[in-house]
Amino acid sequence: MRRSEKDRTSKHGRPAWLPSPRLLVGLAVLAAVVFFAFHASSFTHEARTVLRHFKVDRLPWLGVAVAAEALSFLCYAFVQRALLIEGGARLPRRDIVSLAVAATGLTNLLPGGTAPSSGWLVAQYRKRGIPMPLALWAVLAGGFAATVSVLLLTLVGASVAGLLPPLWIGVCAAALVAGSIGFIAAVRHLDTVDRWFRSHHHGRSDRLLKRFSKRIGDASKFRAPPAVGARVLILSVGNWGLDVGCLIAAFPLLNLPIPWRTVLFAYAFAQIAGSLAPVPGGIGFVEGGMVGAFALAGTPVGDALLATILYRLITTLGVAGVGSVMLFHLSRKKSTPHAVLSPAAAELDKQSEGEDESEGEDEQHLTA
Repeated sequence: MRRSEKDRTSKHGRPAWLPSPRLLVGLAVLAAVVFFAFHASSFTHEARTVLRHFKVDRLPWLGVAVAAEALSFLCYAFVQRALLIEGGARLPRRDIVSLAVAATGLTNLLPGGTAPSSGWLVAQYRKRGIPMPLALWAVLAGGFAATVSVLLLTLVGASVAGLLPPLWIGVCAAALVAGSIGFIAAVRHLDTVDRWFRSHHHGRSDRLLKRFSKRIGDASKFRAPPAVGARVLILSVGNWGLDVGCLIAAFPLLNLPIPWRTVLFAYAFAQIAGSLAPVPGGIGFVEGGMVGAFALAGTPVGDALLATILYRLITTLGVAGVGSVMLFHLSRKKSTPHAVLSPAAAELDKQSEGEDESEGEDEQHLTA
């Protein structure tokens, strides 16, 4: 008996191989409960440490820190919005911001959070009628812009802190530019690699690899003009830069001097360390990397430790909590706004749905 169309794809065109959004939300909620349960004592200890150095007259700086973090969400949301619009899909601003908040919260809740949060975001885009290639391109291009931005901030921070001579800064900057251009050029030829995979049949074991190659190859066909690419990069730098603002505000909030020369390098170095850690939110690795970077650049360890703890309480505990609430809210919504697609994007969506149905039939024949 043939598999029904409902089994192969959802009513929103979601591929059968993509996990259900409700399943991902359920896993995120479970992860949030486990995360907070295991770290409750640590958070309590850190909060008490910070409160001992807190004074009421410094409270306005807390508003600055929270506002900077909230604005960083908007920058991330506008990165995604700019990429989707360039690909021919428009979503309401409120929906884009809600998805950005939830995805960022998911990143802080799950080990290796970037991968599951990216998968969740792609699933949400598909649920709203955005073609799979465009959804993948928007998420991956946004991740690439974020990577380039944090590396750029690291170089600028090292230069300001005086940790590298100007010659090495110039060499590293040239390597970053060349590497970025080379990566973009390579990505634009992934459709050629996909055609090669599809022209060679190596048996059933290669089906997953060929499917992955097909998805990435289709996504690589999208292009962002220089003006759009520059806007995305500026917004991505703004996303990280506003997060730096949250860290800066933590120092006067605790009545500590702001280490202007070292704060950018310490922040960027900690983000790189956290991204390599297989733990939720890079917990432990971000703190250690940040305090170590501050100390390397000459900031007193005691001041760096207190400010880092406060910053992490806001950005980890706060963001994970707000993200969890937003995930729950999105899962309870009875209807979701459908993206407004350009004619080209609408045609691509029809092609994508047809390919998903074909893949479902092939899988059914292979298991028959």
